[in-house]
Amino acid sequence: MLANIRDKKTSIIATVGPACRDIEVIKSLIKEGVNVFRLNFSHGDYLFHKEMLDKIRKASEDINIIVGILADLSGPKIRIGTFESGSIILNIGDKFEISIDDNIVGNQSIVSTTYKHLISDVNTGDKILLDDGNISLKAILKKEKSILCEVLDGGVLKNKKGMNLPGIKLSAPSLTEKDKKDLEFILKENIDFVALSFIRSKKCVLSLKELTKNSNIKIVSKIEKPEALNDIDAIIEISDAVMIARGDLGVEVPIEKVPVIQKQIINICASKGVPVITATQMLESMIENQRPTRAESTDVFNAIIDGTDAVMLSGETSVGKNPIDAVKVMSAIAIEAENANLIRNACNGKKNIHYDIPETTAHIACQSAYDVNAKAIVAFTESGSTVKRISKYHPHVPIIALSSSIHVLQQLSLYYGTNVYEVNDVSSTDELFKVAENIVKELGVVKGNDTFIIVAGLPLKVKGVTNLIKIHQLSE
Repeated sequence: MLANIRDKKTSIIATVGPACRDIEVIKSLIKEGVNVFRLNFSHGDYLFHKEMLDKIRKASEDINIIVGILADLSGPKIRIGTFESGSIILNIGDKFEISIDDNIVGNQSIVSTTYKHLISDVNTGDKILLDDGNISLKAILKKEKSILCEVLDGGVLKNKKGMNLPGIKLSAPSLTEKDKKDLEFILKENIDFVALSFIRSKKCVLSLKELTKNSNIKIVSKIEKPEALNDIDAIIEISDAVMIARGDLGVEVPIEKVPVIQKQIINICASKGVPVITATQMLESMIENQRPTRAESTDVFNAIIDGTDAVMLSGETSVGKNPIDAVKVMSAIAIEAENANLIRNACNGKKNIHYDIPETTAHIACQSAYDVNAKAIVAFTESGSTVKRISKYHPHVPIIALSSSIHVLQQLSLYYGTNVYEVNDVSSTDELFKVAENIVKELGVVKGNDTFIIVAGLPLKVKGVTNLIKIHQLSE
């Protein structure tokens, strides 16, 4: 029996963790609207990640709903070490030292850091931010193995909090040795997506592409460094998807600029047909509370109106008290946003652009669905390219993606408006039309004389070809 068409079109990514370790919780998350699960390699070991992979795949199989899996590499995330007492309190004007010596046990006057290039990268007068920018320091003296700082903004500082160096060109590569080791595990487990953290230019993406060239994994480029904004068009063009990681981005650029940057990236991704994920603190208060704030609800709504393809939950589902409720609320907001008739019809306003045949076919499919009031677009795909081309236009009707490749379908779970179903290979166009009709009937998408759109490629079973479109009426 086929799973029902989802009521929402915006994809939801949920981060796994202790809060959703139980397989029954995972099943509930999928039923409530999760399309892709995120494994955060900044936390947990391979045993935990393998456990979650197996549970996600088993849950997906048990309830017959295909989902994707995204592995998020740590990248060169800079952290401080630990304190003898677990935490300290820094006051404005205090002198505080940061050392590259691993043997240092932190106290009121000093702490170690994981970043071995600190001394060479930081100059006197530079600002150092700790704990997502809650604490700020100014470097006043460089020593052989440490930097003496003055506290500009104080607060409680706990073990292993993050460190940001805004405006400083870092020496560390985007891919660390840990990332490369993690990537071996990720490729071995045939995970669908890998996210690259702290990208500074397209060279960072190309280095990951080189390591993954013999696999089918898709690369998600995380935009969280100001330097990436200077090369944003090139980064997007060579990425399979983009994530607007507002956490570190909001620390390194003025907070008032984050909404503008978010909207600009969404617009660029839309123009290039690259899926974009909006992430970080979307329903943050639901880590503790059963309902989000009005501001959080508005944030999710506006991201969808702006054209994001996916929204992501982090702590809300990984460590929160209400992971299922968080997904339920996000799904409800998505449905409301999509039904508000405020999302632009991406098929319009492009009359003077010349497309190739596959792109033209996808464009006409979306426009035809609107013109004839079709109930769905059914797309047969070998590699996923047909569905990707259609999804970029954010059609107002559901996309029903049909493929014999489960891996392709898992990757298509990220794409806006896409519902994925596994089918056997077809050997003729007549069989293709029949399969499409049977699927939409079983799903209850069409009835009576309803119309739907069929998109495929001829010859059959050839990847990357999209050249067939049929406006199909059920009574035919």
